[in-house]
Amino acid sequence: MPRFVAAGAVLAAVCCAATVCAQWPPWLAKKPREPRYPDILVSAAWLAEQRGGLGLVLVDARGAGAYRGGHIAGAVSLPADSILPGAPFTSIAASRGLTGEERLVVYGEGDALEDAAHLFWLFEVSGAADVLLLDGGIDAWRLSGGAIEAAVVTPESSPWRRDREVVRRATIDQVDGEYGRLGGEIIDARGAAVWERGHIPHSLPFDFSALVREDGTLPAPQEIRERFGLTGPRPSEPVDLDGRFIVYGAGPSDAGALGYLMLRLAGIDSLRYFPEGWSAWSADSTRPVVRIISAEELRDRLHADSLRFVADRPPSRFVLLDVRSSLDFGAPGHLAGAANVGSHVFDDSLEAVLAEHWPGIDRARDPMVVYCYGPNCVRSRNCTTRAARHGFVRLEIFRGGIDEWRKIGEPLAF
Repeated sequence: MPRFVAAGAVLAAVCCAATVCAQWPPWLAKKPREPRYPDILVSAAWLAEQRGGLGLVLVDARGAGAYRGGHIAGAVSLPADSILPGAPFTSIAASRGLTGEERLVVYGEGDALEDAAHLFWLFEVSGAADVLLLDGGIDAWRLSGGAIEAAVVTPESSPWRRDREVVRRATIDQVDGEYGRLGGEIIDARGAAVWERGHIPHSLPFDFSALVREDGTLPAPQEIRERFGLTGPRPSEPVDLDGRFIVYGAGPSDAGALGYLMLRLAGIDSLRYFPEGWSAWSADSTRPVVRIISAEELRDRLHADSLRFVADRPPSRFVLLDVRSSLDFGAPGHLAGAANVGSHVFDDSLEAVLAEHWPGIDRARDPMVVYCYGPNCVRSRNCTTRAARHGFVRLEIFRGGIDEWRKIGEPLAF
């Protein structure tokens, strides 16, 4: 059999197999597990009924000034914003008379849920037996007619008795080892606009604050799960809710803590919170950072090196990679100065392409810009993740790709 016929037969078989897999009957497809929603959110009405019950302790997560201005009667003050990363939280909690064996109800200030969410996580990660959160915080309590007092509650110190640590924390090294791994997702809770300016490789943006209702209460767990389940690198590839998740924000007591709380409510089992967040990651110059750049920024950067741009030669100050197929790189055309490294051969081809076009590149200092077809192409995301594993620190995605380049009227090289 001629070689090209054999090769065609193999390709046809592969394509056929892929088609068959895509058309498997529903009963053979992987079925998502039935979510288990933890019972951790309580209402003001529930609290009114349970107050005075044995072992129930209210914990006010707001600042000391807000607490002195009025708090739920009998609540202990434990300001989340006063607890620094790495601080001995259990010792601080014990100084407030908490042992970890109580039924703890944490609350914050209405729709400012971040402090309460962070304190909720601190209790969970420290092994507290039962941690709940008051939905709507002190505002919901006031609206229900609950008692408010200004007297400071000063309980006697008591040793923390829960010596086990629950695996709910992600360290910076664990985050570094996790991005891009199969079955895991890193969620940036700061929102898409901030995420575009710089994020951990392979992380996805999601604005959890957009789910909070106007009165500061949270949606039903099913709704949180459904709305979060729509996120992904593109509409056709939503996250796997049965996978592993790490969530982060700018730092402690912020959007990352809120994200942790909401994902817990949504029944995400394999979940960890990176409390130091973006502030710690970006402060370490050895950690790779990805940002999104516009067509205009890339155009200006290329035109600044006009001779190379016109001659379709590699730019001297940064790496420019087209990760589409070699056929599309040559026929429809590419950005002048780009080198082609198809996403399917990225790891195998990158070093040779760098040696040919950018032999003196400094991976710790010089940017790498990656683009593909358009905003719904995930190749750029995947390839910047791989480039980070190859030692590049400054990574940039031209997300608009060829589609946006054409829209701004820029020519393509062939």
